[in-house]
Amino acid sequence: MLNLFSFAYGENDNLLQPIEDIEIHNEYKPNPDSNYFNLANIVDTFLNNETKPQEDIADKKAKIRRDFISTTQKFNQGNISVAYDEYEKLIQKIDNDTSLLALSKIFYEIGFFSLGDKAIEKIIYKNQFYENINNLEKSYKPKTQLTKEEEIYFAKLYSGIYFENTAQEAINELITNQEKFQKNDFAQYNLARANLELKKYNQAINSINKAITLNPNNVSYQIFKINTLINSRKYNDAQKLIEKLEKTKLTVDFVNEIEILKQTVLANTTKDEKEKKYYIAKKSFLEGNFEKTKKDCQNILNFDKENDKIMALYAKSELALGNVERANVYFINSYKENKNNTETLIGLGDIRYIHGDYKNSVKMYKKAISKEKNNYEIILKLAVSQRQYAKNPKELQKLEQQLDKMPQNEYLAYYNSAISIAQKNDILKEDFLKKALTINPMYEKALGELIELYLKNKSYELAKGLIYNASFTLEKNYYYYYLCGIYNQAINKNKDAIQFYKTSLNLNPNFEIANTKLLKLIPNSEQEEI
Repeated sequence: MLNLFSFAYGENDNLLQPIEDIEIHNEYKPNPDSNYFNLANIVDTFLNNETKPQEDIADKKAKIRRDFISTTQKFNQGNISVAYDEYEKLIQKIDNDTSLLALSKIFYEIGFFSLGDKAIEKIIYKNQFYENINNLEKSYKPKTQLTKEEEIYFAKLYSGIYFENTAQEAINELITNQEKFQKNDFAQYNLARANLELKKYNQAINSINKAITLNPNNVSYQIFKINTLINSRKYNDAQKLIEKLEKTKLTVDFVNEIEILKQTVLANTTKDEKEKKYYIAKKSFLEGNFEKTKKDCQNILNFDKENDKIMALYAKSELALGNVERANVYFINSYKENKNNTETLIGLGDIRYIHGDYKNSVKMYKKAISKEKNNYEIILKLAVSQRQYAKNPKELQKLEQQLDKMPQNEYLAYYNSAISIAQKNDILKEDFLKKALTINPMYEKALGELIELYLKNKSYELAKGLIYNASFTLEKNYYYYYLCGIYNQAINKNKDAIQFYKTSLNLNPNFEIANTKLLKLIPNSEQEEI
């Protein structure tokens, strides 16, 4: 038995009712009759599907990763034909389904579509990844069938645009061959890329519009257009396109990215300064940069102490970082300012759930869901609370039926639940994170949370396996180096961890979590140099 009165609710607060001594359920048991709770088993099948001795696997994976880096450097330097052949050989060396899926996405992004197809062909459990494969093809593949020679041709243009400062040369090349490529959507896309790199926004928009006309189902073209509109400060046009995409069945690969772009657009279209600051801070939160979100919110609260939306966002950041008591204080203060803020109601339900007060967590989630009936995060949390409270089986059954029909692109409900109500329950947290990764194996923030959970529990091989799966991204990926940093810190290789955190910050100076971890590791004298 745990005395829950020991939790600091704050003096003279009548919002949170006194909680009786109750038994905390340390074990979380998924409902065997609910399909959505069985999805986590799929993730287990690709965490450990190697058969060789562990030492050999570690050596093999390290060599494959080095080969990938070496080949990517050749690609970046314009040695495209050599990179193509080496990437093709690399596919044959990889026998992990998730890594092959990640690699196929990279190939699609850089225009090596035939290599992406070969990586997908090598996936053993294709049925498990059917939706992911289908989404990748819909998101990236051009309508025009390209030969190997054409893929290499466009990849040279890509490399020139982004790594060799030859965007104008790429434009000249494509214009020279415009008659040949007039109906080639991928050629128009590359022309748009080159124009955007040179900040020729109108030309970029014209070219991407042609690509979209030729291939309207390609989501990556639509995302590119939104970014181009934002860069050209055509925020209202960007907002209309975001709203259009939200009404369609958006593939899981872009759900979080769309939400982040949306905050940028909202910040630039609102005339309310308070709202503008909120959207900017929320963007950091959606990027998983919780420390930066806290700083942004605190700066606002120094001048605007009654801003309930900022208080709730600050509280969510504290909760995501595991600071439950501080989160509770800010959720309470937010509630005192506005009793109808849905984020506040959800947060207060989270705090109650964490401390075993399932009756009142249900009560708070019900208040929240009365305002947002189709919010799957609330539906999920309410179902989990109802399962613990065990008072209304019919209502629980209805909630679970809703969850069984939950669209794939709502997978963030699992991640958001993992970093909130599952803070003190490793079994529940792992379950939620695995579900998020079952739907979107490439979702790096869920990968990061699951890796940190494994490191906390000293499951080093599982953590290492996930980092390996995440390593097949383009070389300049700040999050990959951050994951390597937390792994090395966990096994007490602090010098290596410091270097990984520094690399992560070199690639993304605004990544506050890496900065916070770095400053805790390095001596004061070195901190002064930074």
